Amino acid sequence: MKRRRLQTFVIGLVVLCSTTTVLLALALLSAASDPFDKAHAAQRGAHTVAAFDTTKVSPDRLARTARRPGVEAAAGPFGQAVVDIPKDWLWTAGGTLTVVGRADPAGPVDRIELLEGRWATAPGEIVVNWSAQGSPGPELLGTELRTPGGATLAVVGFAASMSRSASAWVSPEQMAALHPTSAQMLYRFTDSSTEARLNASLARAVKGLPEGSLTDAQTHLTLKQAFSALADSYLPFVTLFGVLGLLVSTLIVGNVVSGAVVSGYRHIGVLKALGFTPNQVVAVYLTMISVPAVTGCALGTLAGNALAGPVLKVAFTGIDVGRAAVGDISPWVSAACLVGMPALVLLAALIPALRAHRRRPHGRSARAARRGPVEGCASSGCSAPPGCRARSVWASASRSPGPPARC
Repeated sequence: MKRRRLQTFVIGLVVLCSTTTVLLALALLSAASDPFDKAHAAQRGAHTVAAFDTTKVSPDRLARTARRPGVEAAAGPFGQAVVDIPKDWLWTAGGTLTVVGRADPAGPVDRIELLEGRWATAPGEIVVNWSAQGSPGPELLGTELRTPGGATLAVVGFAASMSRSASAWVSPEQMAALHPTSAQMLYRFTDSSTEARLNASLARAVKGLPEGSLTDAQTHLTLKQAFSALADSYLPFVTLFGVLGLLVSTLIVGNVVSGAVVSGYRHIGVLKALGFTPNQVVAVYLTMISVPAVTGCALGTLAGNALAGPVLKVAFTGIDVGRAAVGDISPWVSAACLVGMPALVLLAALIPALRAHRRRPHGRSARAARRGPVEGCASSGCSAPPGCRARSVWASASRSPGPPARC
């Protein structure tokens, strides 16, 4: 490609930009689901978080729903209360706080991860849910919350739940002092692939309970949709640019190779006259394209990995990501780009390169190949090295005769 430096540079640049854009699109597509699924599975997150009116159904009857068909695992019932919080308490703007009474963060469902401090084990203690990525640090531990009932709760820890089962947790003894009127059940079902199947599984689990006892239900698919909402809005645009980049790369590579074949008919004839097979001639042109394509793909993958972190952080700004690792790129994304982009470029180059496969030597190159021993060779048989014969054929096929080749 020395005589086509501009075309070589353009191919490398286009492949670089296309690889970067495609990698960002794949990274967004992966981040829209993989981090949530991994973090949710690691915490044995609840498929459905259900709230019940304890004035209509007893805790014993709720506990028996864990043994219904289709229920893989369940936790609860836990007392649940709503507590009013003042404006500017911690990082909140005021309003209400959904508090659940749990003796410990472990269990068969919704294993809460403790980020700072410890779990609430005594009255007057509260653990607050930290829904952002990272940790709030120990500085806020000890912050007090005065409830309307007169109780004072001190923050002893911060934790994270991918199930979003509560805004805060207290001990069962403290929950009894808050006089809860509802109870929480956490379910994992054997079939949780769609919203409709989750609703059907919940309906089987609560079958036979008093009408109106189920007051609220939230599925993990709803949380997953909210998790990826902003990233999903970026995805169509990035994907569009990636597809356009692939099309432009294909067109440019095809045009460059086609032009090289048309302008290099004499060169193709000489190669075949020297003994190159048609497949070897095609391989020459594919090699000419593969060098800038592989270089551009490698640089594009590096650029895409460098840009993916900031882009993903912007895409998930303001979203409660919990313990989901947003910003990490799956290895398969880089591997797909490193393998797929050069393969696509070579495929685009193969079609016009096949014209060189069908090209037959004629004219000067064909006559030079049939001419027999050159000056300076033995009259019958030539023991000269291949380089000597190649120079002789090339010189004979050239438009200017030049000096005779010597063996």
